[in-house]
Amino acid sequence: MRLGLPLARPFGLAASMSAAQHAQVNIEINEVCAALEPVLDRLSCPVRYILASGANLGGGAEEMEEMRASLDPVVRRNPNLRVSTKVESNHTQILRKDFRAIAAAVRETAAAQARKDH
Repeated sequence: MRLGLPLARPFGLAASMSAAQHAQVNIEINEVCAALEPVLDRLSCPVRYILASGANLGGGAEEMEEMRASLDPVVRRNPNLRVSTKVESNHTQILRKDFRAIAAAVRETAAAQARKDH
């Protein structure tokens, strides 16, 4: 990846970091995700997820699907968490390509909170 990252930067496909910095960010995000489960278990407000389905530069389709599947046990345990939808984009494309799904998830979350408040 070290040789490809400088070529990808002008197209917005890579950050302005060295390959070592990219690797460190990926390691740190894995650590953050691992620590997130207990936090999600304690959430008492509605949260809606939009899951991507595509692969990305940081991982293949199978690896990404394993990460997405790790959310399933938490969603089963906490009724405040739900998957609103799964889109065909990868996580870097959701805002650009699936803004309608985001808007629907926001409306769904607001409606769930309104039901809780009453």
